[in-house]
Amino acid sequence: MSKEPYDTAAFISELIRAANETDQLTKLQRARLLQRAAVTLRRDYQCKVDYSGTPANIKWLGHVIYSWPEMPRLIDMFSDEEVSNELLYAAWLFKQEIAAIEAGKPKVLPAKTKR
Repeated sequence: MSKEPYDTAAFISELIRAANETDQLTKLQRARLLQRAAVTLRRDYQCKVDYSGTPANIKWLGHVIYSWPEMPRLIDMFSDEEVSNELLYAAWLFKQEIAAIEAGKPKVLPAKTKR
């Protein structure tokens, strides 16, 4: 994987570490990680993955674009487990994105499945 100004692999590690230590994170730290994940994923998708700018092409990002930026505002409402699950989901999405790009097949990534 090439070195770029923003190291996605390092961010994945940070998300996983934070997900395993959510009980030790402040509300502000949780909020910022979720915001960073949403912004970074959207930016990466627009810059690196097949993106034409139409709403249909970012449909799978709906959960990320709308839920994660709102979670920080309401962070008190989410349990440690819920925040941890979202951070792990973010890490998984970044891994999927990297795999798609490295395979030369930047396509729409899978939507979140119900648990």
